This record gives sequence, structure tokens and C-alpha cells, in this order.
Amino acid sequence: MELWAKIGDEKVKFQGSMVRVLEELLEKANGKEVQLLSFHAGQKERRRLKRELRCANKNLLEAARNYVRWFYTIEARKLKRQIKELKRREKVNSKGVVYLPKGVKAKIEELQKRLEEVNSKLSNL
Repeated sequence: MELWAKIGDEKVKFQGSMVRVLEELLEKANGKEVQLLSFHAGQKERRRLKRELRCANKNLLEAARNYVRWFYTIEARKLKRQIKELKRREKVNSKGVVYLPKGVKAKIEELQKRLEEVNSKLSNL
């Protein structure tokens, strides 16, 4: 996605994935007046941005914040679901000791770290 916006008096170009573009826009805006000049994206991203703009009464900052919040909420749910699925792999040996198969514990810890990062980003919005 490529998005041109007027922040204050300067024109700024943002390029990358839709989430990254809208995150950078939120960081750069800092309470300044933002005006959408143009954007180029795939069909799904165009439709999504237009829908968000309609819901936010053409306020680009509010639309960006709503989209980023939605994205991170979905990401957090995905990670929680993956952790839950991995925890179901617990096994009990002949002595009654509960353990996780090799590599599963490390994968769960990695997913929990990512979940903490996503939750911190979500709380900053």
C-alpha cells in the first residue's frame, strides 16, 4: 500500500503493508491535522480503507486507529488459540508425570512473548 497524506504543512508518503502504513501515520501525526491526499493499494485494502473512512466520518486518524486496533485484536486471538492448541499436547508418562513433547514448550514461550508484544501495542492505542 502507498498512502500520501498532508500532516500539518508537509506532504508525507507512507509505503508498506496496510498495518505498517497506518501505524506510521498514527506515530507521525501526533495530534496534528491530517488530510488524505491519495492512496494506491490492492482491491481488498482499498475497500477496507474506504469502509474504515466511512465509519470514522472521513477522519483518517480515527480510521487508522480503528483498523490497527482491529488487526492487533485478531492477532492476539490467533496467538491465544495457537497457545491453547499447543497446551493440549500434554502427555502423561507411566509414572503419572505430565510433560510436553520436545520443542512444544519453547514454541509456547515464543508465542507468549509475541502475545505480550501485541497486547502492549494494543494498549498503546
